[in-house]
Amino acid sequence: MASSCSLFHSSLASKSNFPLLHYQNHPKFNRPTTTVISCTSSSSTFDPSPITSSSNNNSPSPQKNRRLADENIRDEARRHRSTAKNTFSAKYVPFNAGPDSTKSYSLDEIVYRSRSGGLLDVQHDMEALKKLDGAYWRELFDSQVGKTTWPYGSGVWSKKEWVLPEIDPDDIVSAFEGNSNLFWAERFGKQFLGMDDLWVKHRGISHTVSFKDLGMTVLVSQVNRLRKLKRPVVGVGCASTGDTSAALSAYCISAGIPSIVFLPANKISIAQLVQPIANGAFVLSIDTDFDGCMKLIREVTAELRIYLANSLNSLRLEGQKTAAIEILQQFD
Repeated sequence: MASSCSLFHSSLASKSNFPLLHYQNHPKFNRPTTTVISCTSSSSTFDPSPITSSSNNNSPSPQKNRRLADENIRDEARRHRSTAKNTFSAKYVPFNAGPDSTKSYSLDEIVYRSRSGGLLDVQHDMEALKKLDGAYWRELFDSQVGKTTWPYGSGVWSKKEWVLPEIDPDDIVSAFEGNSNLFWAERFGKQFLGMDDLWVKHRGISHTVSFKDLGMTVLVSQVNRLRKLKRPVVGVGCASTGDTSAALSAYCISAGIPSIVFLPANKISIAQLVQPIANGAFVLSIDTDFDGCMKLIREVTAELRIYLANSLNSLRLEGQKTAAIEILQQFD
């Protein structure tokens, strides 16, 4: 996780450069003057000019940009897409690679381990990111969070520049996950932990009742991109005891991508079994434990054109880390 966590570099997210916000005071909910900004990423669609309300009640209010009657939010995003060149990028590197390491792999490669057999991590171009200060990133992320504009209704994709900066919005598979509640657990904190100010990020408020939705939207979106690039991927597979299979099958069916799930027989609840079946996954109940299922899915993905969705694949961390950025935005 070293490279993923490196996005919280002091030059980008220090307390002085990245002021923290509480939702109640968030500009989305209470803003006399709204300023939206232009980003150099190809995904941005914002006009840098401020939008202000007239103090003269007789003057007409500025007209909000409305979606055309015959278009959906993807169509609208295409119409407003910026032609500016994307300046951000990411790649796979060996996990815990030293600063002098030159080994790397494109995110468009189907690879889960380095040539030496070690795990991979996603590394972003920090030099490009640091050219923009923390105030810029705060304004950008705050201007994108919680919108119905595609794909920014997602708590993950509203931070797209720090997740998969090069993916086309058309390739993103999202159910507008994230943006979950942060609540004050007053009694629990005082009674059981001796804490007066305990806050809990409720990641169970999600489409499949699991935080794994945050990672799976990233992984399945990248698979969707790979398929459009004609890479040899016919489906996505995982070993699971419940939550991973639910998240994988939900995003795969949304994108029309086949999914295959290996589950240990008699070791998961009916509630966990229902989701992958309802989402059209090919579900195999194997007379083994999770480790046995994991061994099988690794063999299958090594020999067949099935993409591995388990945590050996570091793409999922790119989505899951956005919960930390949400917490920064929610606290004042």
